[in-house]
Amino acid sequence: MKYFWGNIRNSFDFFLRRKINLSRKNYSEHFVNISEIFDNEDEKHLYDLLCQKYDLSSFNDLSDRNFLENIYYLNIFDKCLSKNDSDSISILDIGSKNWSYARSEYAFFNSFSKEFVLDGIELDAYRLCSNLYNRYEIAKFYTKNLSNANYIVGDFMQHDKKYDYIIWILPFITEYPLLKWGLPLKYFKPEKMLIHAYNSLKPNGEMLIINQGEKEYQIQQELNKNIQTMPIYFGELPDSYGLFMNKRYGCKIIKSD
Repeated sequence: MKYFWGNIRNSFDFFLRRKINLSRKNYSEHFVNISEIFDNEDEKHLYDLLCQKYDLSSFNDLSDRNFLENIYYLNIFDKCLSKNDSDSISILDIGSKNWSYARSEYAFFNSFSKEFVLDGIELDAYRLCSNLYNRYEIAKFYTKNLSNANYIVGDFMQHDKKYDYIIWILPFITEYPLLKWGLPLKYFKPEKMLIHAYNSLKPNGEMLIINQGEKEYQIQQELNKNIQTMPIYFGELPDSYGLFMNKRYGCKIIKSD
């Protein structure tokens, strides 16, 4: 009964969003000024290091905030994910929201595979943001000119493709955040979703999970015990640009043969 009325409200609102699909059209952002965006030399140094390894040309029409967000995630992928020498690879991003970090995923995988498919799946794609664009419309901007990126509106639990890589940023592993983000409680399935994600990996595939806060990170470690493999725990992830109020933690799960 604790979340009874919140769940009723979310169920009704979620039903309406999917039926009505309101949004402004043609979302865009202002071009970033690279020379003014960094507050100190350490921030600029990280950017310069990533420029030496990755093509960041697709970042240049992002706002200052989202430019730095994509630098942040690219640095995490660079530190936490292995590079596959396969001729073609497939990647899934679970719970992509408006997929504001799609450019970072593209830059990372494009650095070692010229034939890859990047899927992002989002259950609540028609949630309206404060700027009156919904997530789907915003994601169209972030994935423009990324010909191999696909934004999928759907329930991950009904998605059955296999992937070489899975990226899962801030999974709902407690009920309260899921309700705060407007979803009905029937979609709260942290253990089942983790098992389905693991089963969605190809042999030797990698899944990177990023949690918010130490409490969720500890819960994630308990959930990982349902997976028949030994996760790699990275602990607190570096946030060189001070983007997030709460600390973030990461782990990687590798699918056994």
